[in-house]
Amino acid sequence: MQLAIAAIGKVIGGMGLSAAGSGAAAAGTAAAGATTAAGASSGALTALQGFGSALKILGTIGAGVAAANESRQLATEADLQAGQEQVEGQQRQNRIRRELARVLGQNDVTYAAAGIDLSGGIAQEQATTARQRATDEITIDQRDTEFRRALYRQRASGYRARGRSQIGGALIGALGTAADFGMNVAERG
Repeated sequence: MQLAIAAIGKVIGGMGLSAAGSGAAAAGTAAAGATTAAGASSGALTALQGFGSALKILGTIGAGVAAANESRQLATEADLQAGQEQVEGQQRQNRIRRELARVLGQNDVTYAAAGIDLSGGIAQEQATTARQRATDEITIDQRDTEFRRALYRQRASGYRARGRSQIGGALIGALGTAADFGMNVAERG
């Protein structure tokens, strides 16, 4: 552009239009200065835009890592809840067993005080019924406990998968920001 304006100035000056030629030459010099200033400001703009893009990239990656860390923490908590559920299930089953022992002992005392034979008849029948009920309750509680533990483990797995997705999403977002910056610089030339 500078060369074009300078050429126009020389052509006009060569035709004897010295005032116009000097005006064109002055315009050429001003245009050259403006082009240089525009180039300098364009370089500064590119540098600032690059710095801003770098900060945005770092921020995107940092946010993704923070979100992934939170998801991993939630997964750890879900794993701990699964372990806690196992402990609580064992405690419930132990209470059922203690209650069974108490009921059987109480029945034995009652039947023995009444002079009823504990090895057969109604005493044996009630003891068998109490044991069967306790066994059924323990079995149901074990299945419920395993189901709840499986839910906690599944939740932990979901949190871990979400954490991996958050990291991947952050990296893709950062690549998109870098690509936008590259395209803007290429458009400006």
